[in-house]
Amino acid sequence: MVECTETGMVYLENPPAYEQLIDEFAWQKTYEEERKRRKKAEPVLARVSGVFKWMRMNLKKPRLIRTAAKHIRQLRANQPDGAVFNLVDVGCGGGEKTSQIPEFLVANGERSISPIGVEVSQVLAAAAQTRFEKFGGRCIGCPAVEGVNLIADKTVDLVILSSFLEHEINPVGLLEACKRKLVEGGRVIIKVPNFGSWNRRFRQEKWCGFRYPDHVNYFTPETLHAAIKAAGLTMRSPGWLDIMPTSDNMWVIAEKLPA
Repeated sequence: MVECTETGMVYLENPPAYEQLIDEFAWQKTYEEERKRRKKAEPVLARVSGVFKWMRMNLKKPRLIRTAAKHIRQLRANQPDGAVFNLVDVGCGGGEKTSQIPEFLVANGERSISPIGVEVSQVLAAAAQTRFEKFGGRCIGCPAVEGVNLIADKTVDLVILSSFLEHEINPVGLLEACKRKLVEGGRVIIKVPNFGSWNRRFRQEKWCGFRYPDHVNYFTPETLHAAIKAAGLTMRSPGWLDIMPTSDNMWVIAEKLPA
């Protein structure tokens, strides 16, 4: 890992090539390997972490689902009745979480959406395709920037980059591609590990945000804001809890303002 003296950005100096992410370092493989490693190294902490994760996933709808639904409602309020709402999830994995968004909307008496996913792992892309087809959606199986560029310009209302921008070799390039696809006023939901967190400083190399070779970028609130600005997007004022150093993760919303 190296740190840019000019921008303060911390990143992996020799990240794996996109081709390696398709199979050799596919997320479903590295995730399971990392889970086993952490369980063996720190069994008590791994068990406690697993309990909290289960509680977050099962006692209420995951934050991503609730956040996406909130912004879909806000953006739809400015659309004509019956207009198509286009949502793109970059790094959608197998589509488990994304497919819950239209389910959540319908369960609350709202119109469904047809999600579009972008996923480099062919195994996960196939699983996402199966899930999204049920809602009239699809999954593009290729690297992030390449996949986003296959979508028509100025047609997307909302982009999800949840736990993905830290994986992307060219984060500003991906954000620029997202901007080209967004309609005016369109938004991007971003969740990334918080390299500026107190826990990272305390845990050091054992911090949960370190994942080799998956995570190639490590953002602080300042460097994330700089990346969003460099891409020509505007960061909406985050909630004070969304970028606190007490949390291992950051949640921010980027927006394409009218020209």
